[in-house]
Amino acid sequence: MVIELRGVEFVNKGAELMLHAILSRVKERFPKAEFVMEVNHRSTRKNIVENGIYAKTNFTIKKAGVTVPMKIFDRFPKSFSKKFNLISDKDIEVILDASGFAFGDQWGAEKAGERIANHIEKWKIQGKKVILMPQAFGPFKDERLRKKMGIITKYADLVFARDPISYEYIKELSVNSANIRLSPDFTNLIKPETPNNFDKQMCGVAIIPNKKMIVTGTPEDKKLYYNLLEELVLNLLQRNEKPFFLIHESRDDFQIAKDVNDSLDQEIPIVQEENPLKVKGIIKESKAVVTSRFHGLVSCLSQAIPCLSTAWSHKYKMLLEDYDYQNGLLEIDEKNLDDKLDTILLEDNRVKLIEKLKLKALKQKEKSNLMWEEVFKVVEE
Repeated sequence: MVIELRGVEFVNKGAELMLHAILSRVKERFPKAEFVMEVNHRSTRKNIVENGIYAKTNFTIKKAGVTVPMKIFDRFPKSFSKKFNLISDKDIEVILDASGFAFGDQWGAEKAGERIANHIEKWKIQGKKVILMPQAFGPFKDERLRKKMGIITKYADLVFARDPISYEYIKELSVNSANIRLSPDFTNLIKPETPNNFDKQMCGVAIIPNKKMIVTGTPEDKKLYYNLLEELVLNLLQRNEKPFFLIHESRDDFQIAKDVNDSLDQEIPIVQEENPLKVKGIIKESKAVVTSRFHGLVSCLSQAIPCLSTAWSHKYKMLLEDYDYQNGLLEIDEKNLDDKLDTILLEDNRVKLIEKLKLKALKQKEKSNLMWEEVFKVVEE
């Protein structure tokens, strides 16, 4: 079985975490399954091959100044192409899209088309199974985008929304609502790894910044976010905690951490880890976490780590609701920062919160397991 993975990549650690979650679970069920991805600047051929995945042939390379299209391998048998770590589109049987959050007005019709809508009718004619893994959707006010999403929902075998708002957005425009499901983010099942060089004595409370907090809001929001991070660090230092920045994705996130450090009299550590499983491991080893990254929040809640979260879209609030922990939301103009931190740092509060999150995490993991059974049922048909 050849499975194409779409929407995952190696820059965004949440997207890479979803990639590993898929590889792990599918290999348990189908040990001989083969995986393929498209080559691009966020998923280089080197990244892909190093993870035991084949590269799709729709890219070009330059040799001695000559541009060579890899589509030339489509003319050869699959066994020959595989020797070069390549697989052709014609050999793909299943497509799993794990975009996270790529279908909505802020991303537009063009992205929805390129990702799935422009290809899905052809894929179905070719007999491929197409499944959209749990992700956030919407809103869909743009008419061009609504048409693209109508095509996707018409032809997809399964579409999983990971929160009730996304579920309503996608169901409202679907002509085939029988294939729409509600299921949580599935990275809650994947086991973390703890890096050998992580110093728990130096790092206690993780702060995970996110560039989206400043690029999706107003200039005033940007100022408020930086102020919040500064106040957060100062408050934690005053409590004799050991705050550190944990970078969950990009150079822009790192720059936010550096800018905040530059504004402080006492800098705090900035921890960067390329392996997303180890990022999840660092979160598990932390006393508490304040995150602005969605999959940072998933990693906290699913491992019962006391946490707070800012939000730039509805997906954060919906995730907190899944765990009955609405009080975990941290506004960028938070007026009660002390009280919020007491929730995750005072021992009596921590014990109660940890026990609550453990119970909720079990229920969410059960839902993810049921989701996988539905996926496997469709794949095996």
